[in-house]
Amino acid sequence: MTQMILQTQDLTITHLKDLKDLVKDLTLVVNKGDKVALIGEEGNGKSTLLNLLMSPTEIASYASYSGTIHRQFSTLGFLPQSLPAEARSLSLNDYFFGDTMTLLDYGKLYRYASELSFDSDRFASNQQLGSLSGGEKVKVQLIKLFASDAEVFFLDEPSNDLDLDTLKWLEHTIQTLPQTVVFVSHDESLLSQVATKVVHLERIKKRTEARTQVQSLDYDDYKTQRDHQFAKDTKIGKKERKEHAATMAHNQQQQQAVQHRLRTTKNDVLGRLLAKKMKTLQSQERRFLRESEDFTEIPTKEDAISLRFNNISPLPASKVLLQLHNLKLETPERVLSQNIHLLFRGQDRIGIIGANGVGKSTLLNILYQRLQGRPDIKVAYMPQHYEALLPLEESPLEFLNPSEEKEHETKILSHLALLNFTREEARHPIAQLSGGQRAKLLLLNLVLQEPTVLLLDEPSRNISPTSQPELRQLFQSFPGAIVTISHDRLFLRDVCESFYELKPDGLHLINKDDLGH
Repeated sequence: MTQMILQTQDLTITHLKDLKDLVKDLTLVVNKGDKVALIGEEGNGKSTLLNLLMSPTEIASYASYSGTIHRQFSTLGFLPQSLPAEARSLSLNDYFFGDTMTLLDYGKLYRYASELSFDSDRFASNQQLGSLSGGEKVKVQLIKLFASDAEVFFLDEPSNDLDLDTLKWLEHTIQTLPQTVVFVSHDESLLSQVATKVVHLERIKKRTEARTQVQSLDYDDYKTQRDHQFAKDTKIGKKERKEHAATMAHNQQQQQAVQHRLRTTKNDVLGRLLAKKMKTLQSQERRFLRESEDFTEIPTKEDAISLRFNNISPLPASKVLLQLHNLKLETPERVLSQNIHLLFRGQDRIGIIGANGVGKSTLLNILYQRLQGRPDIKVAYMPQHYEALLPLEESPLEFLNPSEEKEHETKILSHLALLNFTREEARHPIAQLSGGQRAKLLLLNLVLQEPTVLLLDEPSRNISPTSQPELRQLFQSFPGAIVTISHDRLFLRDVCESFYELKPDGLHLINKDDLGH
């Protein structure tokens, strides 16, 4: 017999600041073993819904809700979108062994560490969690989480920053877990591999109206069915309206002809017949209008992001931007990689992959430090951790328009609208924005800088599946030089022309086929 774990009835979530609905009338049943994907554009309330399903207190500071939530579980595990501030100063030893509130299956703990090539001796290390690479932070959280006794796992963007091998492990592990998993993700591969139910949060009609759909389908079937239904309803809806318009036009022509004859006839008998015919035509018109209320609704889709680089003069292809010789990457605890050699020219488009913790973000940051401030180029940087550039207390408008010039403000608001920000969201503190909205804010900042060189650290993370093609097109059309770190194989294939894998012994040139599919 199927065991119900979680149920909502007519659940509506409303943002307290602008009183906009994020989720509308969500009725959802989650059973034991379900793998439920929450999808949608950035800022649509996916993380808010995930947090509310765990506990109402998680959203109380910024959102309210109505409707009912029934929870039939006593223990849960949570992977947040970013490592909480209070956990960053914990040592690995305290994180794994100092937590008396979480029961761990140590057999699973050490098995998962082995499967992920994570040295289990590091469990007892004094290294702080905050000093780990982005991928390693996620990896250690997943190891501990899946070794816990939780009945339900709530995961917010679990694939962020993970290397290719760990992504494959994550897909397999979620597939085979007996527990229920509710997760937010932008990763189309993960969604395709593991989702058994899809909850799609949308904001349509220029983001003024929330719409929520639930389908007990895997992600690929959901996409196929949704596209098919969209095309079918659009075709039927347009046909009904076309036929209705022709019928109404014919009726109006008849009414005009009868009206003309009524005005010109002097025959009383004919006049009474014409008046009766006019009454019939008007009755038909009212009936046609009533029938139009039952037409198939022409469906609408939420707009994907729209952004383009402009006014950029490409650098000469032969211009040497940077040359690295025998570079070593290290932390206070260990050497990450050494013997690194790289030649970077004015038209190069370089993609870098590598295992978590090998130093990819450290390498990109070194490139940025060496290139920024040069008068002959203009470099823009998108870091892995958005807080490195984003002042969380400011609004997007304040961040992008520090001079507060009115003319520039209008331009910024129009750009933000292309990224699906409402005017209210443009004035929310950045701290209240979702990870995806923060990512789009950094993308817009890149475009506004009009750079000739881009350094990108996981640029596709947190961007919704519906906007991924637009994101790839944005960087495909960039006329300058690019170095990007990414584990998104489709992004790398579409944007880059040469590929390197960073290993402990340096950068190794690889073929596109080595990226996998």
